Amino acid sequence: MQWWFWPIGAVIIVLFVLGLNRWTRFGEYKISTLDIIVVPLWLILHFTMGYRFGVSWIFWLLLAWCFVGIILSWFLLHNKWHWRAFWHKYWQWSGLLSIVLLISVTIFGLLYHSF
Repeated sequence: MQWWFWPIGAVIIVLFVLGLNRWTRFGEYKISTLDIIVVPLWLILHFTMGYRFGVSWIFWLLLAWCFVGIILSWFLLHNKWHWRAFWHKYWQWSGLLSIVLLISVTIFGLLYHSF
């Protein structure tokens, strides 16, 4: 299996979830695309990094992201944020972070791809 199958799969999953939210009654439940794709994108990032570079640093990235979450929660919850609103935003920010990291790994992998 080639390493670039995983980013293509991520695009297909995101488009599928966008289609579900748009053309079904699934969007009535106020569940956004970012709420659904967080875990699949982190898994795809893990497999992409593992297949391309032979090692996956997802554990360390998630550990650093949890440390950022601790700092953010301390700061934002003291500034009158409700805890449910914070954790929902933090979950969505996790999805955005995984998208940015997947794009970065894919670009870096394509730049150093040997044909």
